[in-house]
Amino acid sequence: MYKMYLGINEGEEGFVLPVLPEKIEFNESGDNKTFDIVNLGEVSTINKPKLTQISFESYFPKNIGPYVSAEQLFSPNVYISKIREWREKEQRIRFIFTGSPLDINDLFTIESFKLTEKGGEVGDIHYSIELKAYRPYAARKIVMDTKGNNTSKAKVEAKPPRPAEKPKQKTHTVVSGDTLWHIAKRYLGDGARYKEIAKINNIKNPNLIYPGQVFKIP
Repeated sequence: MYKMYLGINEGEEGFVLPVLPEKIEFNESGDNKTFDIVNLGEVSTINKPKLTQISFESYFPKNIGPYVSAEQLFSPNVYISKIREWREKEQRIRFIFTGSPLDINDLFTIESFKLTEKGGEVGDIHYSIELKAYRPYAARKIVMDTKGNNTSKAKVEAKPPRPAEKPKQKTHTVVSGDTLWHIAKRYLGDGARYKEIAKINNIKNPNLIYPGQVFKIP
């Protein structure tokens, strides 16, 4: 079964979308350029693709019904307030999409979030959202050396090597339908290694896991 999750950080705070969208669109545009060169004509350059964009439409229902796929349903205002809060605080969003060949578990930014209330559906809030893949970057420090001839030359100041950092602990947030076997298969390449995940997380019964739990991955 498909599940779609929005949260922040490593998934400690977030929610499963209550109603799955009818479709989800992936835009993986290129960034190639073309130029006209004298005596040669049109030529093109191949550049790295642009950041992936994901968009979909659905709604936050006021009342529970067979169309709700989440284990827990909140009022529409809870979902809307949380998304607005993340945008206001300039948070990166963790988007998880499971149950599809296009499984996703990565960081995104919210580029667009539109809300609509339709007549005859009082209390239900329809929305459309657009996400863009997040690519981390770091600015370089530039030192300007002014020459006697009043020209400037920029150089990159070399930084001392940073001490080795402890690798960040990989985690997985459980969604409905997950099993330790499938989690081990996804992250460790072998479902039979589920006992390693159970051991590191002090799970006494590997058959009893619940949506929202965050497990460390060895």
